Amino acid sequence: MSGARRFRSRPATNGADRSEAYYRKVADQLIEQIEAGTARWTQAWQPGEKAMPRNVATGKAYRGGNSVWLASVADQRGYQDERWGTYKQVKGLGGQVRRREKGSAILFWQFETRKLARDRNGKPVLDENGKPVYETIPLDRPRSYPYTVFNAEQCDGLPRREPQPAARAWDPIEEAERVLKASGAEIENAGKNRAYYDLRRDRIILPYKEQFPNGPAYYQTALHELGHWTGHPDRLNRATLMQGIEEGFASPHYAREELRAEISSMMTGDRLRLGHDPSRHAAYVGSWIQALKDDPREVYRASQDAQVMSDYVLDRAREKGPQRQADSAVERGRDAAREKPRPVRPLPEQPGFRRHFHREVAGPSR
Repeated sequence: MSGARRFRSRPATNGADRSEAYYRKVADQLIEQIEAGTARWTQAWQPGEKAMPRNVATGKAYRGGNSVWLASVADQRGYQDERWGTYKQVKGLGGQVRRREKGSAILFWQFETRKLARDRNGKPVLDENGKPVYETIPLDRPRSYPYTVFNAEQCDGLPRREPQPAARAWDPIEEAERVLKASGAEIENAGKNRAYYDLRRDRIILPYKEQFPNGPAYYQTALHELGHWTGHPDRLNRATLMQGIEEGFASPHYAREELRAEISSMMTGDRLRLGHDPSRHAAYVGSWIQALKDDPREVYRASQDAQVMSDYVLDRAREKGPQRQADSAVERGRDAAREKPRPVRPLPEQPGFRRHFHREVAGPSR
């Protein structure tokens, strides 16, 4: 364990080679998983089947690239427990990392530092209790430090993992609907076999709900397109969206935008306990692999952008506050009463549909 502690304390910024080696290792493993169809965002799971990594001591979810990387390690090694922690955290909970267990490195990013505050004469500033006062100073360049963490299944003596309570069938659906409404995104349902975000009209186009095999499938698709919607110049102004649409379907930026939307929908689906369905990502697999080969840091950039996208839509829902189910039911009843009869065409299930689905869209799509 002493080796893990020494590794954890070394700043990555002391050696560019070590930093690049870390990113290359992450990228190489993800490339293997993408090719095998086992990368977390390329897997389908139902609500409750999988969960994104969380810290064993705080219960907080890991974020950005650390989240995607630990999920990748868990899938590779077959861990079913989503909890991870440092050696010190495990010990603090009364647990012990088993001998010869290999930890996983993640990155801690430092964006600011603390400095002792001094007066005009250079003397330390003290508070009313006589204790030194520190000031926070933003760093010109963020610093990254590697930390080693262990999965709960590599440890003995940890508190029992509490299983997530089974949600009623439509609870995640109700929450996903609230997120869509709170976003303010304009959504148009059309009887077509495609879903996409139209940047020119700033509108999400989706098939009718009845064309999907179940409720989660509809909302998983909607959350993917909502991820693209966040990239509009009036919102997050994401370069991959703007350049991807300008350069077209086969461009690297288009594939990078799709990677961000897919990881974002996975993160949001996990937080809403909605599950994940990546069935329409297949056209971009080769581009994702090439992007990681060209730049091993791309998955961390994509994951960070995806985290911002997920936070953006969920923060809007929090600002709006919870809606009463009764009010939502009345609204749905009124909407249904206003709707005209419409023909419903089920989404085709043949393999060719996936490629067709991508090619018909007017912007990065699922």
